[in-house]
Amino acid sequence: MKKLSLSVFVLLFLTAVSAQFSFAQSAPYTPAKKSTERKAILDGVRKHRNNPDEVYTPKKFKVQNGWAFVSADDPSEPGVDSLSFHVLLRKTGTTWGVVDEVNMTEGTDWDAEITRIKKKFPNAPAGIFR
Repeated sequence: MKKLSLSVFVLLFLTAVSAQFSFAQSAPYTPAKKSTERKAILDGVRKHRNNPDEVYTPKKFKVQNGWAFVSADDPSEPGVDSLSFHVLLRKTGTTWGVVDEVNMTEGTDWDAEITRIKKKFPNAPAGIFR
């Protein structure tokens, strides 16, 4: 009987541990090109920018635990740094939406902007901003 109880306990413990890891990603990652997740996130960016036909080649694209940080050149002016954009997205249900963006006004301090966003959204994983 003790052997059976121990086996059941071990099985329940391992199930609980594996369930915990399936709900939380341990490290930021970049979604694969042409994946449904990548498309859904970029659709959220397109909606925010009011341009459903824009095509982006992100310079930075990190996702973790329902949060994403995307940096890309403005497709209308590729290679012009001052027209780059950087947005924080949050997944709600099955939809990704932009919740904030880095102010790119000339003279803006990048680190101060990232600190502002992290303070406003403390649950956003720090690793997605790196």
